[in-house]
Amino acid sequence: MSINTFNSENLSDCEEDEEEETRNQSEKEKEKNNKSEEIKDLNIDIINSISEALTLILEENKKLKNYKEMIEKQSKMIFSAKSIPSISLYDYLKRIQKYSQIEKSTLVITLILIDHICEKAHLTLTYYNIHRVLLGAIIVSIKFNEDSIYDNNYYAEIGGVKLNELKMIETTFLLLINFNVFVIYEEYEHYKNYLEGFYKVSQLDH
Repeated sequence: MSINTFNSENLSDCEEDEEEETRNQSEKEKEKNNKSEEIKDLNIDIINSISEALTLILEENKKLKNYKEMIEKQSKMIFSAKSIPSISLYDYLKRIQKYSQIEKSTLVITLILIDHICEKAHLTLTYYNIHRVLLGAIIVSIKFNEDSIYDNNYYAEIGGVKLNELKMIETTFLLLINFNVFVIYEEYEHYKNYLEGFYKVSQLDH
């Protein structure tokens, strides 16, 4: 619109546009607040819930008849360590959360993506690969779900791997899930409820 054509009718149109923009901003703010409330609703020790849920899977996988063969088969993958890391899953997750300020919603997505890679790539979680699979899922989830992220050098440091290893872990993870990082709302809710239920059960046990 040029200055010459700006008149009272145009002003009225602009006011309507501003009102529409205000409504849109209000709706966006509402969606943002709803997401914040959703994250607050996940008022559990999500680090404990995820680490215990993954440990349960690891223990179940150890019972597989071909467990040792599976470890050997997967040993050449970037996820597999030569020896079992001494740091526990809980402490590893806690370290990453502490230094990356990762959101709880991102951690829920992390668990979803781990399930996806196991299903699509026929990957068996073991004590040899879980830390790097977890790291890969976290990095992919952070970049998908969060607005503020650090560079890979920083994530490599807090993840306890070299930069080139982190790049390979991230790239391999994405390739094995066909770069499909999209998570539908129903799937997110299912996993969120699962973690909440897992937390409640663990509290009863204690």
